[in-house]
Amino acid sequence: MPIGTTDIHLDDNGSNGGIYSDVNATGAGGSQVKYSDLIIKEWDNGPAPGDGTNSYWAYGLKTGASNPLYNPMNSAGGSQIGSNFKFSFFKNSYAYMDQSTYVIDLYIENQIPPAPRPDPPNDCVVDMALYNDLLNSNSICAIGGTANEGGGTYGPVDVSQSFTFNVEYFYVDGAVSCNGFPPYTVDVYVNSTQQYFFGGAGPGAHAIDYNSFNSTPTNSGSGFEIEFYFTP
Repeated sequence: MPIGTTDIHLDDNGSNGGIYSDVNATGAGGSQVKYSDLIIKEWDNGPAPGDGTNSYWAYGLKTGASNPLYNPMNSAGGSQIGSNFKFSFFKNSYAYMDQSTYVIDLYIENQIPPAPRPDPPNDCVVDMALYNDLLNSNSICAIGGTANEGGGTYGPVDVSQSFTFNVEYFYVDGAVSCNGFPPYTVDVYVNSTQQYFFGGAGPGAHAIDYNSFNSTPTNSGSGFEIEFYFTP
C-alpha cells in the first residue's frame, strides 16, 4: 500500500499508510522513531537486509545519504536536501517494489552456438544481486537466470519481491559465466543504456559490479530493466 496523496500521517492512519509504517519503522519493539531520524538515516542501516545498526528502516533523504529510497528523493527535486523536510515528499510513495508500478525486469540472451560436445553446453548464467552502495549489505534482490546455448533466452521476468526496497540507485554485484569453454563477449544494458561491455571472457565466472559500469544507473520511475547479451 502506498502512502496517500492527501491526509498523510507519520503513523499508519488505517487507509493510506503512514511515513513510519511505509518502511516498518515502528515495528522494532514498539518504539517510535523521530521524523528527523527517519529522514537522515538510510535503509541499509536498519534490520536485514541492512547492517542492523538501527532498529528501523529509513528513507535516506538527508544530504549526503548514499542509499536513498526513490519516491521521496524525487519528490524533493531529485536529490537529497539539508533542511525543510516536508510531508509532501512522501505523496504516493512506495518504499518497496510493488511488482506492478515498480519492478526489476531481467532479460538474458545467449547467441553462443551450441557446443560441439554434449557436455558441458555453452549455456550462460547470470548470478547477481542488488545491495547498498558499499556492497556490504544483505542482498535486497537476487538477479539471476540461465539462457541456453544457440539463441536461448531467459525472461524478461520481474525478479523483484514485495520486500525489495524501491531504491534510487542500482548498486549490483555478482558474476556472469558460460558453462562451456569458448571465449565470449558480454554486453549489459540497464534501462536501455549500455553500461558494460567486455570481450574475451573465458571459462569460469567473470565478476561484474556497478563500479565497472559507465555510470551509476538510477531508477527510471518504474524500477530497473537489466539486459545481458552473450555473443561469441
